[in-house]
Amino acid sequence: MILTVDVEHDWGGSTTENFQFLTGLFNFLDDTDSRATLFVLGEVAEKLAEFGVSKRVEIASHSMSHTNLRGASEDELVNELQGSKDLLERTFGTKVYGLRAPYFMPPENLWEVLKKLDYLYSSSLVAGWFPGRYHNRIEAKPFSKGGIKEYPVQSFRLIPLPFGLSFMRLLYPLSKLLVPKKPYIFYYHTTELLKSWPGPGEPLPVRVLYGINRGMRARRILYEFLERHAPTQSIRDHLLSY
Repeated sequence: MILTVDVEHDWGGSTTENFQFLTGLFNFLDDTDSRATLFVLGEVAEKLAEFGVSKRVEIASHSMSHTNLRGASEDELVNELQGSKDLLERTFGTKVYGLRAPYFMPPENLWEVLKKLDYLYSSSLVAGWFPGRYHNRIEAKPFSKGGIKEYPVQSFRLIPLPFGLSFMRLLYPLSKLLVPKKPYIFYYHTTELLKSWPGPGEPLPVRVLYGINRGMRARRILYEFLERHAPTQSIRDHLLSY
């Protein structure tokens, strides 16, 4: 199973207390001989480098500022994607191959622009059968799109919601029965492991979604799941193995 982690600011702010939970991730990777992809927001790159990262993670882009890219002009889109790629490569001394669009809401020309900017893959879609904000009528497996390899996130079994810790916590313990039979990719945000509730500046749905089963309970749900599916791999490892 491919393991992906979105690394951003704390709830709607400029702090990065959520980085503390990367230590648990890195320990899990070491203990299980696993790998993971970190989709890192450009704005937190320098702070993350100061915190330190495991050699078992791939650094990929989560855009520069976590803006909704569907509302961006082409110049703004290029600035978000090229700016974050250049910053991450310079800061971590590594090649950046991939991008995850914030909110899983990519613009129609995302893959065309990624190709021009020498990205190799995206993980910006959610596979599923139900139309709506997240879902596309695509299978839950990697496929080529505009010369870029797309790694769509799966949906839960029977329920058209993105397969990640957010909805796993929200639906727990029912979610234990809704895990895909063969999960190929999973995602979570380190902010989900914070004990604090999302601030009042966050939209109500976000406060509800991220407020349920937070803190230690969230960490327990996450690591019980990950241990059952170890060892995990990064997208880069999967991409370069084919």
